[in-house]
Amino acid sequence: MATSARVEEVKPLTAKHWGIVILYLALLTAAMTTETLFLPAAWGTGGINVGPSGGLLLAIGLPWAFAMIMLFLMEKNIIKIDKQMFCLLFIATGITTWYSVFKGFYTTPAALFNIRVATAETHGYALPMIWMPSADAVRGMFYKNSLHNLFSVYASEWMPVIATYVYWYIVTAAFFLGWAAVFRRLWVEIEVLPFPHAQGWLIAEAAYQPGQTRFKKFLKISFLIGLLFYVPYMIYSAYPGLPDFYGWLTNPLFLSWSTGQYQLTNAYPAIAQNVAAPIILSTDPLRYAFFFLVPLDALFSMWVGGIIFTMLVPQVLSYFGYYTGIYAAGIWSKWWMIYYGEPFYWEVISAGMALGILVFMILVNWKYFAGTLKGLAGGGSAAPGEVSYRLAYLLIAVGAIGLIVLFIMSNVEPQDAVLGLLIIMMQVIVLTRARAYTANITFLRGAYFWKPFVGDTLPAAPQYPAGKLFIISHTCRWGTGCDTFGPYYSTMAGAMDSFKVAQIAGVKPDTVFKLLLIGSIISAIIVIPLTFIELHAWGFMELPVAKEWDYFWDGDAGFYNPRPSIASIYGLTGFLLTGALIFLRMRFPWWPLEPLGFMLGLHDFYPWHVGTFTPLIVWIAKYALLKVGGRKAYEEVGVPVAIGIIAGEMLGIVIVSLINIARFMVFGAY
Repeated sequence: MATSARVEEVKPLTAKHWGIVILYLALLTAAMTTETLFLPAAWGTGGINVGPSGGLLLAIGLPWAFAMIMLFLMEKNIIKIDKQMFCLLFIATGITTWYSVFKGFYTTPAALFNIRVATAETHGYALPMIWMPSADAVRGMFYKNSLHNLFSVYASEWMPVIATYVYWYIVTAAFFLGWAAVFRRLWVEIEVLPFPHAQGWLIAEAAYQPGQTRFKKFLKISFLIGLLFYVPYMIYSAYPGLPDFYGWLTNPLFLSWSTGQYQLTNAYPAIAQNVAAPIILSTDPLRYAFFFLVPLDALFSMWVGGIIFTMLVPQVLSYFGYYTGIYAAGIWSKWWMIYYGEPFYWEVISAGMALGILVFMILVNWKYFAGTLKGLAGGGSAAPGEVSYRLAYLLIAVGAIGLIVLFIMSNVEPQDAVLGLLIIMMQVIVLTRARAYTANITFLRGAYFWKPFVGDTLPAAPQYPAGKLFIISHTCRWGTGCDTFGPYYSTMAGAMDSFKVAQIAGVKPDTVFKLLLIGSIISAIIVIPLTFIELHAWGFMELPVAKEWDYFWDGDAGFYNPRPSIASIYGLTGFLLTGALIFLRMRFPWWPLEPLGFMLGLHDFYPWHVGTFTPLIVWIAKYALLKVGGRKAYEEVGVPVAIGIIAGEMLGIVIVSLINIARFMVFGAY
């Protein structure tokens, strides 16, 4: 059924409907904020949770579990709900996780705490008091029952900090929701990007299918499998004295910060001594399930980049005198030599590809963007039910001004504030596009993009200019660039997913946009103060949530100086490589490599967060299924199995969190 026809069937929403959605959103946001603080550290640091930090997949998975529960309730006639209302609740469930989960909001202050109490002499001068209070105020919330410190003793220090974060989140949401409205038609309707994370809505579509279809059968079975997979950790959470069944939490051969990633290089000396590249095997079904929803060309491009270029090519070159000592090196040294050393500097090539993805996307689609500017001048919508381009660009302008003002108030020079905003915009748009095609993002650090403007080297802190350390570190890790996802990545990625869900469900884009705008504001107002209140109430050091470190080091001289500039031959090579791949795909439909997956495959995050062989394994399985069973087998068996596993694991993670909360409340410890 065509989208336009489905839109005409949608009934107008009443004030009651909006009231239900907003109340649901507010209550669930508060619940998820609390849940985050009780998620065991290995899940927090590994990114395996129900919101936008799922194993570096930037997963927003709670709606999948919500839809599955609704499917069971609807089949039993316990709940009756029209599709538009279901869609809004589905999207609202996702919004509740944007800022509330680990890597959403919590990670930022948790890292900045250390700058006040541990590294003040090194980086403290670059962190204004509007972003973090004094060391005494921070220490005043380390142990439970310190609410008096928040509301009385240090209130004059904490209140401006809370206000700064709320302001930052709201103006950032305005900026990227505006960009999401500009890109919506291009990505969702014209290019028809697959948006793997939006495919959780297919659970809701199945709920409206009469009878027990083949899709439903495989969906339910795989959901149960995904849920059962977490039963050992439900038991482990209730009784921590029992063995760690999968070894994710206690076995040193598993990465503690990327759940389920087994270090084959460390496990087997024969591999370490004979294979140049670090070898990581992913043991979490969640990664395989998400990748199964990714197009074959993206999977192919990813494993070609991640295996042939960054694994096999270094192996061959090592026999010709390159990478001296790599076979005697540890896993991290191998990683550094391949991705950050001669002769390729793969991470810089990947960053150059990212810049190319943005530039060539604009050049190829210049008529589309010109049309949006015409809409800006005319004030009209591109089509009935769309968001006005005038409103979209107004939000971009408001957000841009708001962020620049915030950066200047943080001692950043005006020209650096503007440049920082442009780098942030590039990072978020490129990685949101990558996620919309590959289900994944990468670390796109800002250091490379600063060098043409502020120099190849900078002095070490505390001689480093305060404003530059603030804004460069902001675009290298704690704002964008690395694995903190809110408010930048979460807002943009979540909004684009929501627009895709709305298209499938037949809900008008402007209705969804209204929910996104309201939801992002409500989430910021709830998550930020509630996080600080709960950290004081239960004690930051007594909660099981992972404790972060000083993120300013990601922009300091030791990190900044060794990396080549984006203007180097390596960055230029990546930029031109993107152009070549785009040209080949436009000229030859059969050309198998595409730039988004290839960019991810060349990046240093690939072995740790994806796993050396994960895309290859999924590519083989998906290709075989399509060849043997055709499109029908893929859509009726493969897709529901993948979706069901994800939904089951997401619900399992929620249950693990509930058990940890209950144990903390009963026994006062975790």
